[in-house]
Amino acid sequence: MSFEVALAIVLGLMTAFFYALSNVLELTEAEQVPDEYALRVGLMTRLVRRPRWLLGLLSDVFGYVCQAGALALAAVVFVEPILALAIVMSLVLGAAMTHRRLRPGDWVSAAVLSGGLALFLYEVVPTGGREFVPTDRVVIAGPITAVVIVGCIACAKPSRGAPRAALLGIAAGISFGAAAVLTKGVVHYLGDGILAWIPHWESYALAATSIGGVIVGQSAFQTGALAASVGATESTAPISAAILGLALLDERIYFDDAFQVAVVVVSVCMVLWGIAALARAEERVVADAVTTPVRT
Repeated sequence: MSFEVALAIVLGLMTAFFYALSNVLELTEAEQVPDEYALRVGLMTRLVRRPRWLLGLLSDVFGYVCQAGALALAAVVFVEPILALAIVMSLVLGAAMTHRRLRPGDWVSAAVLSGGLALFLYEVVPTGGREFVPTDRVVIAGPITAVVIVGCIACAKPSRGAPRAALLGIAAGISFGAAAVLTKGVVHYLGDGILAWIPHWESYALAATSIGGVIVGQSAFQTGALAASVGATESTAPISAAILGLALLDERIYFDDAFQVAVVVVSVCMVLWGIAALARAEERVVADAVTTPVRT
């Protein structure tokens, strides 16, 4: 393992920790905002008045800086799955905040997720691929991605509870996945100077996908269906980022035989099962942290 790959792993783990901390802090605040503010500017104006939510936002910023550093050193399809460990860390942090012991089954789920992640990373080529998305691919992938996100949000509006949380979580996860791919190019531009990003479209697309993802993600948390919102976001983000990295940046997963294909499929299933199980556990644990009455 090269030094760059090892550093990318460390930065990926740091990213997972900061995102886990922000997850716990933000969701316990967002779900206290009345439902009528979902997907509106009023949601964010109420959240920024809450010190705990602002601390979570600051943690998001630190996490993104670490994520950008990891993506500068390694492929999207390698870095993004590491962030799935954020849900393990957020469960532990949530348990510490509420002074509750985790169940044996929670640790089993964490072990399954971690084992699946290790298997997947073993089969993935950690470096390679493009830094920028070719223009001819942008004009195809961009509208398709936008339509899927808008479609999820449109279907979520008339829904309530877990279905709404899941649809919004999927939309947020896809936004974050797209942001990860765009980050590769923006980080490369920063290597040419602190203001070198200004004339390039990737910078503004990154801002739109990141800010949009945060707003939609907070609306998913606000539903109160934490298992659905967290599970959908945490599973969709690395999967969408990996798919976009493979399709748009020419990143690769090499298979020598059918056995390796089976290993990757099994590893992905293990990670997704672990995320779903841990999201339900986090809903159980973090719900105890919500003690403040609803403020309007």
